[in-house]
Amino acid sequence: MAVKGVDISEMNGSVDFAALKRAGVGFAIIRCGYGSDYRDQDDKRFYENVRKAEAAGIPWGAYLYSYALDTDMARSEAQHMLRLLAGRKPAMGCGTT
Repeated sequence: MAVKGVDISEMNGSVDFAALKRAGVGFAIIRCGYGSDYRDQDDKRFYENVRKAEAAGIPWGAYLYSYALDTDMARSEAQHMLRLLAGRKPAMGCGTT
């Protein structure tokens, strides 16, 4: 059985997760940021989108858009994601793209 999912980032603006739920969306993959661990590279709506997904009962996962070219950059990107997750364990997992 196929399950519909959505990719959400600050580029989508304010997302109505309740409407997504009514439309049959079964999960959301939410961007937490991009690149190395700099606050100005955080997705500005990450926490809002997580809160709204949870309130709507939509399981979510997180991803970081990667620019890593070497091990040090990859470590910084991993720290970036861990900082934003702040101990959360998304049901749909985490990754980079």
